[in-house]
Amino acid sequence: MPKKQPQPHRKEAPPTSPEDEPQELMTELALGSDGLVYVNAEHLSAEQCEGRRMFQGYAMKPGEAKRAAEAMHRIAFNITAEARTAYPKSKGTH
Repeated sequence: MPKKQPQPHRKEAPPTSPEDEPQELMTELALGSDGLVYVNAEHLSAEQCEGRRMFQGYAMKPGEAKRAAEAMHRIAFNITAEARTAYPKSKGTH
């Protein structure tokens, strides 16, 4: 009779109620030059849209996308530097 290989122990996720489940994250978004993050309005009801600023945009051309990626890289670096200054004793998630 062949020996069974030990199976790794898996923790089962605790049961959650519908109220505790995370809401779906909208992945279609745009970063506005006003510093706001905009989402695709198709995911929102008319009530949810009321009182919000509206953004209308188009897909970027390759050169525009390259400049935007460079700007986001710079922004991410600045956020990291600021976070390290604000929380110098943070050890991260290693």
